[in-house]
Amino acid sequence: MAYQNTGTIGPEDGDALISLKEDHGPTAGFVKTLRTVLPQKFPGATFSFLPADIVSQILNFGLPAPIDVQVIGRDQKANYAYANDLLKRIRQVPGIADLRIQQVFNYPQINVDVDRTFAAEVGLTQRDVANSLLVTLSGSGQVQPNFWLNTENGVSYPIVAQMPQYRVNSISDLSNIPVTAQDTASPRYLGGLAQITQGPSPGVVSHYNVEPVIDIYGDTQGRDLGAISADISKILSETKKELPRGSYVAVRGQVQTMDNAYSSSISAWPAPSC
Repeated sequence: MAYQNTGTIGPEDGDALISLKEDHGPTAGFVKTLRTVLPQKFPGATFSFLPADIVSQILNFGLPAPIDVQVIGRDQKANYAYANDLLKRIRQVPGIADLRIQQVFNYPQINVDVDRTFAAEVGLTQRDVANSLLVTLSGSGQVQPNFWLNTENGVSYPIVAQMPQYRVNSISDLSNIPVTAQDTASPRYLGGLAQITQGPSPGVVSHYNVEPVIDIYGDTQGRDLGAISADISKILSETKKELPRGSYVAVRGQVQTMDNAYSSSISAWPAPSC
């Protein structure tokens, strides 16, 4: 339920916070202009505008967009294909803006497949390999934190050891990472214990009530949310038969808040007396 002012998933993403001067024009006008100018200035990049005011942030229930079409189910591959088809259809809805799929399934990754049987024969475990990799790539602070106490001011400072970046710039460098354990006499090298390959992986894995989910985020421009929501509901009805088996679609965010408010108002309206 907490609002997180970001939709980023990796170092290729970024947030830009723009503070407008006093007596500025409507924020929606600036956003509309930027939606036109930015793609022309930076072709190939994707831009989206997060809710700027606290009211929209609360109504979105912590989501970075007022419209969140969720494809929920276990078959991620089939759900992603369906979500992409749904994205193309929803993009044709008048007034929709900043439409994108939050989850990325082709994120660059290096896989390290350890031969646990061979590692055990030389006195090493999967944990020893993981710890050596973490110390080399991320620093010793996660695996073996150390502190130096300055006796003059009583302040302790963390000491972190890490391999220089230029020493781990290739797969060959990774293969030469020494793997050690407390009870081993000499280190082994990672290339002799594991197979290192490159391959894509999910950049972010999302769940809703434990179930895997794919989010299609969208915003509005020049048209009310209710009309856009009605068009999206029509598209979902038309594509219901194309849903992968065992999966379903839910619309959340500000759309859900709006629908719940209208339903509560109708149910609370007094019935006519006879």
